Amino acid sequence: MLHKCANPACTAPFRSLREGKLFLAETFPSNLNASFDGNRRKVRQREHFWLCDACSAQFTLRFDANLGMLTVPLSNHATPRFLTPAVASAS
Repeated sequence: MLHKCANPACTAPFRSLREGKLFLAETFPSNLNASFDGNRRKVRQREHFWLCDACSAQFTLRFDANLGMLTVPLSNHATPRFLTPAVASAS
């Protein structure tokens, strides 16, 4: 379940889907042994991320295979920020 804004610098609690912007990302497990099913296909995980109204006006989210989910500024004036595992919600 989503608990707060995916921006690690923001503490806005998740309350409603009407506020902010919801993202669904398909990622691969960090444990390489668990990333394949019985047919040797890569198993993807679906995770939900949410940015509050204020943060979604300034940032979007981008998945990087090496770095994980990043908050990326909509303008070029700020640097990307890493999301902590606590802000992701597996479904």
